[in-house]
Amino acid sequence: MIQHLWIIMDGNRRWAKREGKLTFFWHKAGFDNAVKISELVAQKWIKYLTLWALSTENLYNREKEELNGIIGLIELLPTLLPIFERNGTQFQTIGDIQKLPERTQKILEDIKEKTKNNTKTTLIIALVYGGQDEIIRGIKKYIQEGGNGKNLDTKKFKKYLDSAPYPAPDLIVRTWGTVRHSGFLLYDCDYSEYYFSSKYWPEFDEEELDRAIDFFESTKRNFGK
Repeated sequence: MIQHLWIIMDGNRRWAKREGKLTFFWHKAGFDNAVKISELVAQKWIKYLTLWALSTENLYNREKEELNGIIGLIELLPTLLPIFERNGTQFQTIGDIQKLPERTQKILEDIKEKTKNNTKTTLIIALVYGGQDEIIRGIKKYIQEGGNGKNLDTKKFKKYLDSAPYPAPDLIVRTWGTVRHSGFLLYDCDYSEYYFSSKYWPEFDEEELDRAIDFFESTKRNFGK
C-alpha cells in the first residue's frame, strides 16, 4: 500500500497552449486540479501527498508575471482550510520558503498552525525546492551544528533534510510523459517507483491516479535485497 505519494505536476503550459488559454488560466487549472487530487488521495487513505509546485530554478528563471501568478495562487491556500478540516488534512511545506515574500511565508505558516492537529493525511507542497539545494542546505545545517564527516552516516544526515519528518516516497508520478526526475527528492528516491503519465497535469484525474496506483501495486519491491 502506498504510504507516501509524490507528484511532479508538469504540462500546465503545454495544456494551456493547446487550449488557447492565457497564463492565468493554466495556473488556476493546475491549482484546482491539485485541490481535487489531494481530496482523492485523502479518500484513498494515502497518508502523505507531496506536490512539487515551484522549483528553485523556477524562482530565478521564470518571468516576473508568471511568478506573481504562482505566488498569488499560493496566497489562496487559506480558502482551502474548510477542505483540510473536512478531510483531516495537515498542511506542510518543504523547500527554502524564506526566499518567498514575507507575506506569503506568513500565510503558509498560519495554515500549518491551523491544521497541525489534523492527522488523517498530510499534504506537503514543495516550494522553492530542488534536490541538490535541499542536500546543500542540509550539509550547511550539519556543519553549523558542529558535525564532522567521521560521525556522519545516511541515517544521521537524513534529519537535516526538508523531508526528514516524512517517509521516503513509495511512488513518484510525473505528468505529461517527460521521463526524468528533474532533481526531485534526490536523497530519498533510491527505492521509489516511478509512473510517467502521458496526461497534462490539469487533465490528471481519478482514473489516471488509479492507473498509477495499480502500476505501483503490480511492482515487486526488493529494496536492494
